[in-house]
Amino acid sequence: MFDWIKSKASPIAMGLETESPLIACGQGGLMGTTHVASNLGWRQADKLAVGDQVLTFDHGMQPITEVHRETVYMPEGGFSPAQCPLYVPVDALFNRAPMWLMPDQGVMLESELAEDDNGDPFVVVPACALEGYRGIRREQTGAKLELVMPRCENDEVIYAEAGAMAFNPTPRSALELAGGLPRSLYRVLAPYEARQLVVDLISDETFWAPDLPMDPGGPAQLPAGVW
Repeated sequence: MFDWIKSKASPIAMGLETESPLIACGQGGLMGTTHVASNLGWRQADKLAVGDQVLTFDHGMQPITEVHRETVYMPEGGFSPAQCPLYVPVDALFNRAPMWLMPDQGVMLESELAEDDNGDPFVVVPACALEGYRGIRREQTGAKLELVMPRCENDEVIYAEAGAMAFNPTPRSALELAGGLPRSLYRVLAPYEARQLVVDLISDETFWAPDLPMDPGGPAQLPAGVW
C-alpha cells in the first residue's frame, strides 16, 4: 500500500495556516539526483544537457534548450522556513522513489476538486502548498543543495521519479516581463488558492481513511541512485 496512506494529516495541514511562508511558483529547480524521463531513459537531472530530450505531459519528447544550475548553501543554523525543501515520500505524488522539492517548484496535480469551468482537473501548485499532504513535509537536507533547471522552448510539465509531474516554465527576459506574458497552457494557482485546494484534498482523503496511524518520521539524508 502507498506509504502516504499510512500518514494521517497533521493538525497544521487541516487549516490554511502553515508553519512556513507560502510562495508562488518560480524558477524552482530539481535536486540533481532526481530522475527525469528522457530520451536517454530515467536520467539524473544533473546529467542532462542541452539537446537531450525530456518527456513532457502534453507534447511528448521535447529538446532541452537551456540548463540552469545552482548551488544553494545552507546558512549557519539551517534553512529559514521559506528556504527549507520539502521531502516527498514514495507515491505521495506517484513518485516511485523518495524525492525533494524546492518550495517554489511547481507541481501539477489532477483532482476533481480542481476542475474549472472548462472541466479541466489539472492545476499547478507551488510545492510549499503541499506541506502535510500525504506525508510531504519540510526537512533539512545537508550542507548544500545542487539544483538543476532543464528548460524547453515553451512551458512544459515533465515527469520526475516515474509519476511526479514537475512544472518546467520557460525563462523570461526582463523585456518579456515588461511587455506582458503570453497566456500559459497551464493553470498556475496563487499560493493561498493552492493551499486551499490542498487542504480540501487532505480533508477528502482523511474522510475516507480517518483511523490510519501517523507517519513516524522522515529520512536522514538525500536519496541516491536508481531503483
